Amino acid sequence: MPSFSGLLPWNGRVHTMRGSGPFRAPSPPDPRMKLLAITDLHDNPAALDRILADAGPVDALLLGGDITHFGSPTDAERLVRQAQVGGAPVLAVAGNCDSAEIDRRLAELGVSLSGRGVILRDAALQGLPAMPPWHPSMYHFSEDELAEHLRAGHAQIVAKKDPARDEASTPPSFHIVLSHTPPRGGRLDRIFSGQHAGSTALRTFIEQTQPALVVCGHIHEARGIDTLGQTTVVNCGPGASGSYALIEMDDAVAVELRKA
Repeated sequence: MPSFSGLLPWNGRVHTMRGSGPFRAPSPPDPRMKLLAITDLHDNPAALDRILADAGPVDALLLGGDITHFGSPTDAERLVRQAQVGGAPVLAVAGNCDSAEIDRRLAELGVSLSGRGVILRDAALQGLPAMPPWHPSMYHFSEDELAEHLRAGHAQIVAKKDPARDEASTPPSFHIVLSHTPPRGGRLDRIFSGQHAGSTALRTFIEQTQPALVVCGHIHEARGIDTLGQTTVVNCGPGASGSYALIEMDDAVAVELRKA
């Protein structure tokens, strides 16, 4: 089992950093943030339009993988551009029905969270793409490789700082993981047969670091909200059918599952 020894639960005592492009955040930050989380769009632009209209204005939009349905980088870019129309920053990871080429295109577009850590206002976000091994034709990583993505993103959050901010600036209050796959065990990775299909690396990372929120998808039939220790975990359900989650963060994290 992958180990995350040396990684501490989120305590807010880190330097802040600023990513390039859409990750630039205003200063001072508004204490309240509203996030729109969508997973498993499977190349359905009509469903994305419905979700965007139903959700209304948000501070950021999270695309949690399976943006396409075995599509091309151009297909993924088209959907990212569509999501950006409202002006909110878009952050994304690739899913098992995407590809390594799509993962690279997301990085080129400046929206990828795969193995990255960024600060957006009062939130520190990192991402986990793909899924554990299941079908060789789908985009996947071993559990050790998924663990390395998590370590890399966490290290960027902790180690990097924004030179435009002084040392006395308020660190982010919320640690968020955007993952395509759910953590192993619990209710959110259970397929129709009753078996669990989530990631053990992500489960271990949650247990050891206790992020405030994990946003995931992948297992369409396991849509819901669960908790692991102090961590809220939400499986947004298939965006292709209009399912999504609205997340508000102020003194705490509040998640609402909705359908457009």
